[in-house]
Order: sequence, then C-alpha cells, then structure tokens
Amino acid sequence: MYDQIARFYDLIHAGLTADIDTIVALAGQQNGPVLELGCGSGRLLLPLARTGYAVTGVDNSPAMLARARRHLDGEREAVQAQVTLVEADMDSFKLAGDEGRFGLAIIAYNALMHLATSEVKATFKRVARYLRSGGRLFIDLSNPFAVAQTPEDRSLTLERVLTDPETSEVILQVASNHLDEAAQALHITWIFDVSPAAGGPVQRTVAEGAYHYFYPHQLELLLAEGGFRLEKLAGDYDQAPFAEDSPRLLVTAVKGE
Repeated sequence: MYDQIARFYDLIHAGLTADIDTIVALAGQQNGPVLELGCGSGRLLLPLARTGYAVTGVDNSPAMLARARRHLDGEREAVQAQVTLVEADMDSFKLAGDEGRFGLAIIAYNALMHLATSEVKATFKRVARYLRSGGRLFIDLSNPFAVAQTPEDRSLTLERVLTDPETSEVILQVASNHLDEAAQALHITWIFDVSPAAGGPVQRTVAEGAYHYFYPHQLELLLAEGGFRLEKLAGDYDQAPFAEDSPRLLVTAVKGE
C-alpha cells in the first residue's frame, strides 16, 4: 500500500508532530540506540538523529525508504551518520550484530495496526531479541474502542484537500471504511485524485489497507508472550491514563530479564 501512496505521505502527515517530544524523551531515558519499526519516510528518525541518538529504521516499503533517504540527504553529515535504514518486514527483520543492543524500540503512529495477531506475536519476539535487558518498547495506536465504533455505511468521505508545494498540484483524498468486528479489522479504501497545476486529466490512485485493532488486555497477553512486561497505558501524549474515550492508546512495555 505505501509504495502506492508514498508521494502523498509527507503531505498527509505534515501536521503530525505531537508525538515527537514524547519519543525523544523516552530515548533520553533509555540512554541508548533506538530501533524504529515502520519508520516510513523518516518523520521520527530525523528528530531523533538531530538530537544525537543513533537510530535504525526498518520498513518494508522501498518507496517510503527512498523518501527517507531523500530527506536524509538534506541533513548535516553528523545527522546522516546516526541513521541506518533497513528494508524488511517488522516480524522477520534481521540486524547483524545488533542483538541486545537497543535501549528503546518504537512502533509509532498506528504502524502496528497493519499486522494481524500472528504477525504481532512474531514482531514482539523479534524486537525482544534486539533490545537489551530492561529496554523499553513504545507503541502508539488508535484507541480501539473508537475504531470499533466506525460507521458501517461504506460511504465515501472527503478527508483532505492538499496542495503539493513542489508541483502546485491539488490533491483530493477520499476514503471509504468497512469494519469487520469479528476479525477486529478496519478496511479502508483511499482514493487520491491529483489535478495537475497546468491542467489536464485528473490522475487517480486507489489504495487499500487493513488496520487491526487490539484492546489493552489483548496487547498485554501478546507482549507477555513476546518477553515483555506491560508497564504503562496512556491515553494521549500528555501521559494521561488510558480510558475508553481517550484520543490514543500509548503502550510502554519493558523487556524481561
């Protein structure tokens, strides 16, 4: 999916900055290299590297990693040297010589939701292999109680009208949702209609994705199977306790001995 929509990703997420301070602060508490799964185009990699942390980003989309490299090219050499990019799946990545090296692993804004239960189990076990004892895993998710209330009308909804500052193209983003409650999965179809600045036919991109949602008790069990102890559930970046009406579900877990 992300290879299809990579060109739109940075525009869509330009305003998503609320999690940066939380993650940079966590990196400081852990005093060690950071592993980010689902790093995308480097939205979090760059702030971490600029702050001085060595960070390894894993993503399975070549197009998204290409954008990350493009962003890195505009950084100082000292920042570039802090970042390693790896093309791989979250549940099967391999980092030669890095077992037990990282102090913090992050699976940021909804990235874990692309995985089904069996893939989440494998991912947690994989992460535990590369975290040192006492290392932390931070996961940022949509509130599952809110996701479960998604209307079942499958209607098309206009989500955004964007203007690409590089090309002056106007982009309409439309979405349609289908909730599968039994499978705890939200299926989304996105339509991106691009109007060229110089006129001409509209260019359409259609992409589909499935977002699996997990309730806190389910995550706690999955984490325990992967070698983690659930430490904290927060409902937003201000670290307020999680409740059913919270904006987010932020999970912090600690790798066991």
